[in-house]
Order: sequence, then structure tokens, then C-alpha cells
Amino acid sequence: MKISEDNLVNSLKEKLLSIYVVLGAESAQIEENLDKIYNKSKMENFTDKETHVIGKQTEWDFLKSGLDNLDLFEAKKIVEIKLLEQGPGVKGARALKEYALEPDPNILLIVIGEGLDRKSYSSAWVKALEEAGALISIQPLSSSAFISWIQEKGKIHGVTVLKEAALLLADQTEKNLMATLQEINKLSLIYPNQEIDLKRMKKTIANSSRFTVFDFSNAFISGNKKKAIRILESLKAEGAPETLVLWALSRELENLFKVSQTGTARGIRGPAHYLEILEKSAKRIPKKRILKAFKEIAQVDSSIKGLDFQNPWLGLRELTLTF
Repeated sequence: MKISEDNLVNSLKEKLLSIYVVLGAESAQIEENLDKIYNKSKMENFTDKETHVIGKQTEWDFLKSGLDNLDLFEAKKIVEIKLLEQGPGVKGARALKEYALEPDPNILLIVIGEGLDRKSYSSAWVKALEEAGALISIQPLSSSAFISWIQEKGKIHGVTVLKEAALLLADQTEKNLMATLQEINKLSLIYPNQEIDLKRMKKTIANSSRFTVFDFSNAFISGNKKKAIRILESLKAEGAPETLVLWALSRELENLFKVSQTGTARGIRGPAHYLEILEKSAKRIPKKRILKAFKEIAQVDSSIKGLDFQNPWLGLRELTLTF
């Protein structure tokens, strides 16, 4: 079935399905919907989680083993499959369609398609999973919707963002959702339960920290551990959301993985010096280490969502030091 973003919460109240396909262009929007699903899954005792970032060399045995061992799982498990700007391929499409015929009741399968072309939305594997579970297709925010989104997130964080202030923030962050969330979180710390007018917005933007999550992720991917740790500690002290740091780190790893797969940074957005860093890092860092880092990212994500007892900041620090 198809479920709209607006109806997802009501659908989850009725029942947690065994399969969800979440397709969209913006990772922040995708994460918002995933959080709703994972909050419900926690109530349904899904205590374990494994993440698979799909590349050209991915083996799909992890899905087949679920089909062959329906009675062997001691605990309910979340299996998260990430498709980054490319579909699952012939082998993956076949595996997903076969799995949809007989889903494991002890597995919550989440297939995340970020940046897929629109043709993929109507592909056979998507339709098969949709029939067995649910499809959530996320539409990009229009300019007016983005302003409303800022004001809505402000309310969630305990501040009232006036329209003119929201317009300035949208312009300042160039409508980057995660960067905008970082600023909203900062506003909530400086002006808790207050109204954010244009004057306060200008002041906050002018006093922005010299370190951002992008500074951290760039230092991380460059292999500058000392600088990365210093920035990470600064972000923690300023109250930056762990989810924002994790998102930035995930994006860097995803870009690095793509370059490691293809041997080139072509097709990845960013300035020339950043693309050069990616290509150098891809040659320096073994692919196995990148894949291991994705598992560590998934563990930190689980701890943020309450599925793991590890301190998220300690997990981020350990990953930074050992990458």
C-alpha cells in the first residue's frame, strides 16, 4: 500500500507492517519518517538492527538466510537496506521480490532509496515490496513549504519562528535541511520557549560557531583525526544534535564508498578540492574499513534511537579515532 507522510503516524498506530520502502531526495526528510517507524518498532520489541549499504558487489545472502531460517531468530530484528542514488541491480531486485513473497515475521525490513531516479519508483521490486508492506514516497519541499517546515520544526524545539526570520534562515542555509535544523536547535538553546524575530535571527546567524558539522566531516574524511576530535568536542559542547553529526558523517562515508566503487568522484556534488580529497581518501582507505564504518554508524544510530545503550558521543569519538 501507499502511505503518505501525513498518514504514517495513524497507520503505525493501527499496525506495524513488516516491510517499508522509503523513497526521497532529502536525507533529513527520510530520517523524519524513519524515526516514526523506529519509535513504533521499539514498542514492538525489535531490539537488534543491521544495516546494508548496497554497492555493485553486494551479495544478497542476508535476505535469503532470513527466508531459510524463519524459526531461528531469537529476537526481532530490523534489517535496513540503503540504496544511494542507484537501484539494487538485477540480483538485488530479484532478492527483494523473492523476499516480498514470504516476509519473515521477526524481521522489520526497511528499504531506503535516497536520490533514486523517478523510474525506480515504479520498478517491479518496489511494487512487490509495496504490495507486501508499504511505500512512502517523499516529495521535495517547495519554497513556501520550506518556510512552513522551519516554523514547524521551531515549534517542536520550543521556539516560535516568525515568517521573516524563517525566510532569512532559508536564505542563509540555502535550503539545506540538515544545516537549517542545526540553526533551529541553536536558537532553541539561546532563546528557549521564546519568539524568534528577524533581529534575533540575524544576531544568531552572525554569532554562528566557527565550526560546523561539515567542518567535522571534512576533517574526518581527510584523515585529520586531531582536528576532527577537536571539532567534535566543540559541537558536543555547543549542544549540536547527535543526529546532525551522524548525518554529516554518513554522507561523507556514502560519498567515499561511491568513489571507492567507481574510482572517480564524478557525479558527486562539491568543490574541486573536496572531490580531490575524496579520491585520495578512497585510495588510502580499504573498502572493508568503509563498510565496517557503516556498521559502526548504524550502532550509533541505534543508540540515539534508544535501541542500544552506548553513549552516542562516545561512539562518534571512537569511530573518529579508529577510522
